[in-house]
Amino acid sequence: MADVTRYQTKIEDETFAVETDDGWLEVGDVEDIIDLFGGETYVLEYSDKQASVAWLDTDEDNTITVDVRETMETMSYTDDFVSKLASTPLDEETDEGYPKRTDLYVALMREILDSKGNVGE
Repeated sequence: MADVTRYQTKIEDETFAVETDDGWLEVGDVEDIIDLFGGETYVLEYSDKQASVAWLDTDEDNTITVDVRETMETMSYTDDFVSKLASTPLDEETDEGYPKRTDLYVALMREILDSKGNVGE
């Protein structure tokens, strides 16, 4: 099995960055990321069947609440993930006024989180 490099993250002066082979890549302002997530937490919803597996510790309503800031600080990312971010400009904005790189980060993270079981969207 191939060794997969994982890149760490940091928050400094309320700016979120991801490690690269060439140093740190600025992703965006923490508050923008939290706004794009819809708040400080992100809720994953599970069906009764999904929630019944022994290894999954859901709340009574079959949900898991993810702390966005904590997740930003503790996750590490693959080269593919970091490359996608690096190839997206930070100095260009979406129609909503967020940096394109920041918006992409949240979209990719939602994809990762939702693939873990969010069934309600």
